[in-house]
Amino acid sequence: MIRINKKLSFIIIFTALIMIVSGYFLFAKKTPAALIFTPINSISELQHALRIAAKQQRPVILDVYAAWCSPCVALSQQTFPEGKVILQLNNFTRLKANVTANSAADIALMQHLNVIGLPSLLFWDPQGHPLPQAKISGFINADNFSDHLQQPMFSITPSSTSQTNAK
Repeated sequence: MIRINKKLSFIIIFTALIMIVSGYFLFAKKTPAALIFTPINSISELQHALRIAAKQQRPVILDVYAAWCSPCVALSQQTFPEGKVILQLNNFTRLKANVTANSAADIALMQHLNVIGLPSLLFWDPQGHPLPQAKISGFINADNFSDHLQQPMFSITPSSTSQTNAK
């Protein structure tokens, strides 16, 4: 009789453990996959990436950063990995320009983009038009960045409206 109770106890405990673990995996919040940014090393690479994004009707974000810049590191470690930010940035073409080397190409790119401080987050609308009013200079936390990304300027608008206004 004692032997049966031990078996029964083991089965009950094992079943309960399986249910707990299964419930955890079933109801656990799924974290979105980490973001991948396409590296940009020159003005021509940027222009090429912008043309592709415009054809795909995707807004663009360009993160201009340097390895020695602590706010840049904080942005990459604290803001970009947040779940809601990842979900929002999945709708963007994501570009990253590493200007750590301060090479001639880095300086030319920063001058072309009118970047004077790091980090700088620059944006283009889904039609490929720059959005200077959306530029972010310096660190921004995930909540404020998420709010920023919800602005209507990042949504797809028909290209016929801009053509109508031009006539």
